[in-house]
Amino acid sequence: MITNHLYPLDQALWQHIASSDPQAYSEVYVYYFKRLFNYGRKFTEEETLIEDAIQETFITLWNYRHRMHSIKSPQSYLFYTFRNTLFYKLKQEKKRGMKEDAAIFEPEFNAEHLIIKAETDAALQKELQKALEQLPARQREAIFLRFYEELPYEQIAEVMQISVHATYKSVSKALIQLRDKMGLPMGMILFIMEYMLR
Repeated sequence: MITNHLYPLDQALWQHIASSDPQAYSEVYVYYFKRLFNYGRKFTEEETLIEDAIQETFITLWNYRHRMHSIKSPQSYLFYTFRNTLFYKLKQEKKRGMKEDAAIFEPEFNAEHLIIKAETDAALQKELQKALEQLPARQREAIFLRFYEELPYEQIAEVMQISVHATYKSVSKALIQLRDKMGLPMGMILFIMEYMLR
C-alpha cells in the first residue's frame, strides 16, 4: 500500500490510521522503524533508548489518532515527535550535558553509506566524509534530512523546529562549506550529495 507513493506516509494512509485501522498503523510502523532508528543513531549510540523512543512515538501516534485528521505533513510529524521524545529521554538519563540545540549529531557518513557511483574515487569519499564531519551539528542534521531522508525544506523546518528560511540557509551554508573544503565546483558537490546514501 505505501511503497507506491513518493512520500510513503501519504494523506490517505494517514486517514486510515486516524480511523483506527490497525493494518495501516502496522504498515507505517514497519516502514518507518528503521528510518527512525537510523535517525536516532545520529544522536546517540544507546540503541535501547532509541527503540524506546520509537515505541513511545508510535504509542503517541495511536493514542492521539482521532485528532490526526488535520495533520498536513504526516512524515514530518513522525520525525518531529520522535526527535522530541528522544531528546527528552536523553535529558532524563543525563546522557548528554547539553541543550537540545547543541545535541551532538553524528551521521556515519562512511564509505558504505557514500556509494555515489561505482567509478567514484575512494579518496573522494574519504574527503567528503571528513568535510561532512567538520560541519556544525545543526548543518549536519539538515544535510542528513535533506539528502538522506529526502525531506522537503518545509518538513525539515518542522522536524528541527526552525523556520523554512533558516532551513534553506543552513543547507546552503553547509554546501558552501563542503565546496570550500573540498575545492570542487558547487555543481559537483550537489551531484555528490544527491546520490549520497542511496
